[in-house]
Amino acid sequence: VLFLGYTVTLMYLFDAIKQLNPANYVISENEYNIVHNNCATYLIGFAKKVGLDYKDPNTATNIENYVGKSIASNDITVGKIRKAYLEENKGIYHKASFYVWNFAVGDEGMTRALVRSYMN
Repeated sequence: VLFLGYTVTLMYLFDAIKQLNPANYVISENEYNIVHNNCATYLIGFAKKVGLDYKDPNTATNIENYVGKSIASNDITVGKIRKAYLEENKGIYHKASFYVWNFAVGDEGMTRALVRSYMN
């Protein structure tokens, strides 16, 4: 369970969900990118709508740790993220530095960095 120390009434939550038109967050298959353009845009829009300050350092750290750990637990998703990073950084230097970084921080560190970049 992710606890952020933030509460909203069910009615406020329901209104926020109703106001966010899912059609505005549809990403075509050609535009989808697991690193830069994914379904997190809807969740960030939702956080803004309910007034959750996800940029607050404590809140951001809680989200980053929880979501990063959850994503890292799925080997298929981790593989897709790693592949996307490598496709973006084609040079031998970039690939080598990615592998060193990934070895140092592990899959969870990589996924937390991805979550952090999306919230910034």
